[in-house]
Amino acid sequence: MAKPRSQTDDAVLEVLREAATPMSAYQLLDQLRPRGVQSPPVVYRALERLEKAGRIHRLEGLGAYFACCGRDHAKGTVFAVCTVCHKVEEWSGEGIDALLAMEAARGGFAVEGRTIEVRGVCAHCRGTTGAEAGGLHSHGPGCECGHEH
Repeated sequence: MAKPRSQTDDAVLEVLREAATPMSAYQLLDQLRPRGVQSPPVVYRALERLEKAGRIHRLEGLGAYFACCGRDHAKGTVFAVCTVCHKVEEWSGEGIDALLAMEAARGGFAVEGRTIEVRGVCAHCRGTTGAEAGGLHSHGPGCECGHEH
């Protein structure tokens, strides 16, 4: 028997918050089976509700999900995905939405949504600190910088 929605949503969110890297729906299901979640549709519905509520994000390129770090996404967000360790950082994309809106208006295009994902190698995997990488740093899931977030 499936768990009530709120319990399933809470369980999915808890697993994603504890995960070091984004997870697919089937990876989530494997983690949730001991908690009584047995059906892929139950996981997909919970993911849909959590994404709609802004509590998780979906990486289009990976088909995987991760917990939101809590930042204000009203000004745009860029997801930086490390191709080595697979951790994700949420960067401020301030100004990106305005730029996209301007270009869309120029071409008569009606934007319905956007996801911007950048792939590369994070400072940790490159063996550098945020300061050595030009002082840029954002705090995303799995951040191990030691600062208070």
